[in-house]
Amino acid sequence: MRIAIYAGMFIQDFDGATKTLFELIGSLHRQHAEVEIWSFSSKPDRRLGVTVHKVAAIPLPFYPEYKFAVPGPRLFLGLRRFKPDLIHLTVPDAIGMGLAVYARTKRIPLLISYHTDFVSYLEERNLWYLIRPWRPLLRWFYNSADSLLVPGKESAAKLAAAGIQPASIWSRGLPEGFLSPSFRSESLRRRWGAEGKKVILFSGRFAWFKGLRVFIEVYNFFKKEKYPEPVFVLIGRGPLEDDLRNQMPDAVFPGYLTGEDLAAAYASSDILLFPSITETFGNVTQEAIASGLPAVVSDRGGCQEIVRRTGGGLVAKAGNGLSFYQECRRLITDEKFHKRIRAAGLANIKDRNWETVNRVVLDEYQRLVSSCSKKSRPRRRSSQR
Repeated sequence: MRIAIYAGMFIQDFDGATKTLFELIGSLHRQHAEVEIWSFSSKPDRRLGVTVHKVAAIPLPFYPEYKFAVPGPRLFLGLRRFKPDLIHLTVPDAIGMGLAVYARTKRIPLLISYHTDFVSYLEERNLWYLIRPWRPLLRWFYNSADSLLVPGKESAAKLAAAGIQPASIWSRGLPEGFLSPSFRSESLRRRWGAEGKKVILFSGRFAWFKGLRVFIEVYNFFKKEKYPEPVFVLIGRGPLEDDLRNQMPDAVFPGYLTGEDLAAAYASSDILLFPSITETFGNVTQEAIASGLPAVVSDRGGCQEIVRRTGGGLVAKAGNGLSFYQECRRLITDEKFHKRIRAAGLANIKDRNWETVNRVVLDEYQRLVSSCSKKSRPRRRSSQR
């Protein structure tokens, strides 16, 4: 098969969406599929022999790392040259919508995967005037797909409430052997100043839509007490780093970590505090639970689904710093409760390898291409999985 993917952002390990796409491309490569990527930001430019095409884009004023991309002649010339058997879209921007029209016009099977809750981003930014015109465009975009894949039931229900359905579940995997409590490092904890203390961890982009205002509130609640006195560690990078350092002067900022360094940081912590309400899945929550950390997450967004399925954490009220503080404090002060939540998470997070997870996508590719080869436009499946 020849698969054309429009990925928007395509920087390795940039966020959960890009991690997911890099893993998918690895699976496609092992199946000897021909894949070409179109992206407005990519690094590296070649991955497993896959060609990446740059598209024109303008940085967004409220978040320059994300861009507004516009379709141009080179995009469609490249597609005509490649002659894809299927087009896979991941971003509902101008290029994504243009390619949805192109796929329908050329009778090319179209698969769309849902990665980002853009409406929640707009709500968090208080850009209410953009939400009303954006909703019908999103509804048209996702309903144009021959197959729509979402990361979980929470996302499927949210889209269905907006008039978008049906959808199938494409979950997210874990790298085998990469995350484990066995990577806990006492020397790392000493460098953090965490001897005899609990560590509350954040891992992700330093951006307000990740719920960092709530994280700061929890930090301040604990600072008002003499006991317990946890150490706050924030792994990642982003435009808010200076603000976060100023507002949490005692917090530890190890930087952006990957590989063994990230695995050690997870396993050397005690709680993941991740208050984001914009996650469609929440890879970081799954990674933390697999490392032996109970996760405290919001009751809005995809992270709660992981916590409820595994029993590996607690769910707090969205945007409510006191609620998150109380759940964190409970885990810190009740050792038996912490161990019980930790054990449940470790027991139920197993068997989440990427090859098994990505089989859903590969099977959908095959189904759509086979249907098209029979001279009929493939039909959307009529029920959720």
